[in-house]
Amino acid sequence: MRINHNIAALKAATTLNRNNNAMVSATERLSSGYKINKAADNPAGMAISRKMKTQIAALDRASGNAADGVSVIQTAEGAINEVQSIVQRMRELSVQAANGTNTPEDRQTIQQEIVQLKEEINSISEKVEFNTKKLLDGSIDRVSYSSSDNANLVYLSDEVDIQDYKITVSKNPEKAKLEAEEAVKTAETCPGGVLMINGVSVTIQPGSSVTEVFETIRNGAEATNIELSMVGADGNPADIETAGAKLQFTSVEYGSNKSVEISSGSNELLDYLGLTNTSLKANGENAAVSLDRTKGFSSTATTNVNGDIATITDSNGFTMKIRIDESTVTAGPETITISVKDAGPMKLQIGASEGQTMEVRIPAITTETLGVTNLNLSTQEGAQEGIKQLDDALTEVSKIRAKLGAYQNRLEHTITNLDSSNLNLTDALSRIEDTDMAAEMTKFTQYQVLVQAGTSMLSQANELPQQVLSLLQG
Repeated sequence: MRINHNIAALKAATTLNRNNNAMVSATERLSSGYKINKAADNPAGMAISRKMKTQIAALDRASGNAADGVSVIQTAEGAINEVQSIVQRMRELSVQAANGTNTPEDRQTIQQEIVQLKEEINSISEKVEFNTKKLLDGSIDRVSYSSSDNANLVYLSDEVDIQDYKITVSKNPEKAKLEAEEAVKTAETCPGGVLMINGVSVTIQPGSSVTEVFETIRNGAEATNIELSMVGADGNPADIETAGAKLQFTSVEYGSNKSVEISSGSNELLDYLGLTNTSLKANGENAAVSLDRTKGFSSTATTNVNGDIATITDSNGFTMKIRIDESTVTAGPETITISVKDAGPMKLQIGASEGQTMEVRIPAITTETLGVTNLNLSTQEGAQEGIKQLDDALTEVSKIRAKLGAYQNRLEHTITNLDSSNLNLTDALSRIEDTDMAAEMTKFTQYQVLVQAGTSMLSQANELPQQVLSLLQG
């Protein structure tokens, strides 16, 4: 028997400390609900759980981002739905104006509503916003730059790649322009009569003043999208009462399908207005645009020019519309580069990692992009043409709405997938981090009994050296 080292007590104390530490750990897990409360509990599990928590938080935010994207698209789609309703109303008015039972006054009343509806389309384009970001003015479509201020991209489809495109303009678009050969005979009395402007009759009262004559003809010309102005002998704009000033009729739109035709059964009226039988009709002309096949365009791309708009299409859905200004060509053919950039579209972060984005593009929706800027129902012919223009506009609006609907469906599937991934990752994280309360309580009870037993044994082990006294007393 030894008294300097109480080995039994040391063993009991070591075991007691180990069981006590285990019971403390179990108590910590039971009170926190986590298996990993410090890195020492499970270094590998701690590292994995941190990465999982980061990804779960990112998935939560990505799901929120996708939901915000749905809200953006719903806002834009709701506004476009209203534009579509406006265009449908305009088409209804076109059909009404095309009926032969209408008087010119009736069509003028219809045209007044058309003017207001066109203004509302442009107003919607300018005002619709989400979080102060404008949605329908083209600011979240692809940005493009032109090497010439006189040729600019009006529309491009999703199939247009991000690169440079070259076109050559060899002829400017022209408006139909008819200028009187002689000045208005302001010193003479107006003989009156009926003047036909593109088939629309304008009645001029005998003895009307020069100003009254000008206003009457101007109002009649406007019904056929013709602008009336006065030019002096030097070719510069002039006032109606300026000596030597001539009448000048100019179509509002460009193109070979635009014309100005003046006629009258009264030669006296034509002579008074300075119009002769040799200058009563003029036609506009289309711009001339060719493609550079080595710069952007495929060998199957084709060009259709209508007035000042060059529409370039290809078999894969590629569509590009370029507006050509009347001053593009100066000393010879002009080569112009159109650069389509990646900037502009709204990129939604719909994933937890870098690069997991979705691009949303909404083109500008204005009377210009819909092709109804110069819609004029003041004549039966204009109303018939308006039906075709509005059919094209409705097709374009429906195409944009369909694209937005596809965006929304994709985002809703994305949200479902993100939420599912979040759930599964959270489940995996729970298996790593969370305490199994039943199992841990069993261990706690075990360690609690062992601590109590260890305490009792330590007490008894401390009494063993007392037995040496009985040997010393003997």
